[in-house]
Amino acid sequence: MTELPIVERPRRERPGRFQTLALHSYRVILFLVIIAAIHHQHRWYVAQQRGDRVQALVVDQVTGLFPDAKSLGPWDPDHGGQTVLDADEKELGFVVQTFPEADRVIGFSGPTNTLLAFGPDKRILGMSVLHSGDTREHTRDVVENERFMTSLNGLNWQAASHPQVDAVSGATLTSLAIIDGIARRLGGANPSSRFPEAITVEEAKAFFPEATGLTDDPQKPSLQIVQDAQGAEVGKVLRTSPHADNMIGYQGPTDTLVALDPEHRIVGAAIRHSFDNEPYVRYVKEDEYFFNIFKGFSLADIAELDVVDAGIEGVSGATKTSTQVAEALIHTAEEVQAEQPIVVAEPPRWYDFSPRDYGTAIVVLLALLLALTHLRGKRWLRIGFQVVLIVYLGFINADMVSQALLVGWTQNGVAWQVAPGLVLLTAAALACPIFTGRQVYCTHLCPFGAAQDWLRRVPLRAKFPRWIDRSLRLLPALLLVFVVVVAMKHLPISLVGIEPFDAFVIRIAGWATLSVAVVGLVVSAFVPMAYCHYGCPTGAMLRFLRWHGGSGRFTRGDLFVTALAAVAIGIYLS
Repeated sequence: MTELPIVERPRRERPGRFQTLALHSYRVILFLVIIAAIHHQHRWYVAQQRGDRVQALVVDQVTGLFPDAKSLGPWDPDHGGQTVLDADEKELGFVVQTFPEADRVIGFSGPTNTLLAFGPDKRILGMSVLHSGDTREHTRDVVENERFMTSLNGLNWQAASHPQVDAVSGATLTSLAIIDGIARRLGGANPSSRFPEAITVEEAKAFFPEATGLTDDPQKPSLQIVQDAQGAEVGKVLRTSPHADNMIGYQGPTDTLVALDPEHRIVGAAIRHSFDNEPYVRYVKEDEYFFNIFKGFSLADIAELDVVDAGIEGVSGATKTSTQVAEALIHTAEEVQAEQPIVVAEPPRWYDFSPRDYGTAIVVLLALLLALTHLRGKRWLRIGFQVVLIVYLGFINADMVSQALLVGWTQNGVAWQVAPGLVLLTAAALACPIFTGRQVYCTHLCPFGAAQDWLRRVPLRAKFPRWIDRSLRLLPALLLVFVVVVAMKHLPISLVGIEPFDAFVIRIAGWATLSVAVVGLVVSAFVPMAYCHYGCPTGAMLRFLRWHGGSGRFTRGDLFVTALAAVAIGIYLS
């Protein structure tokens, strides 16, 4: 009997450490190239949008806030917005947008441009969302929340620049970013008055000869404290502008200086500047009796006065001008009485942990401990921790890594200040596969993955035919192509809908998200971890970045991602 020779299959030579490190680095570089392409393409897109379109609003965008609006004036340098006019060209108020000041305030996945409407009294009438880089679902939840959308109504510019508003449940990051954007837009000076010249020490000396300096009153923003050479307070001064800039005499408004003693009682007043006609303004200035009417009154007393009931008579020959001056003083007293102390905000930190952020951070640290230590094999620990993932990280915090989130942050910047806990979660999700070879997010941090893992215990099993299995495994890669194309071309498609994670916030979840979640869980009851294997683009991305035994070999996956990076670069350069 002839013995056949034994032919041993040649073993593939194991790649060297340098080759493995080089290829692994190449994969990370490809990922960064795609990220950079999306980011720079978005910057270019925004620049083109701003350059191509006329910056003025259309009147239809403000009629919800001003029903009688028929036209909009040009951009007004006083407040940086546009005046709203009715059919008779009468001013109804003005509107301002929070961009560009708020275009770096990131919510869940992008910034929001909010329109603020101010009435003739410079108080907020309402607000609306013009455009949002956040997901449609989160933005819709905010816009439909009447309590939030009317929370600033009645506030003046200064008060609205330090808003204290509760976030919208289920859209916390989006609503907080909107409020932060409004604060940044209004956080500068009040709308410039028609009399930009500040009160000088020389003007104060007319009433307080010992005056050597002026300083702001922290209790009443419109007041200035008059100080002597020793820094002691000798009185206070204020002016009627900008409070009374809309109060017209014969031809225009008048700015009046008012001097108060330390008890806020008027010791004198004088006209500073006026758009009214001469000689009417001169007549009022030269009338010694007119301003003496108000001496000895406190601001609270003045705020309660009525010109007719108080018997305040105008200056002969300048009745309209002097009456306007008196009414402006009364109106200013009302405004000052309503002012609140200035809240000095702490300089913003690059991060600001809230209780929910601390909770997410603790969950991340526990997950790292379970995944990277001997505790990984403790079944009871794993089951208990999965309860925490589903209930706390999923339903309560809704902190999960998704393509919508990653694209939003790539385009607009990372939400360090608004959501530091979510940033930490995302950093752990990306860093662990790259540096440790463990997909910690997929195995120990994803609430949807934990829910699928529980379904392993269902005594039902099915198996796809080989050709169906191989075809379905291409779906996550195809979804990644879809994500890159949508991000690069700025297609009007919500990426939230291709993944199931928003289903944990059932009130704002769209039908696409809910469908993916339901189908993913139902199939996982028969095919273990079906969504992870056949539908998750985020998991596919993390698998590509993972350091593993085959990292030293160039695979079809590497060729695919190389082509994808080339497509992203091609779109950017086209």
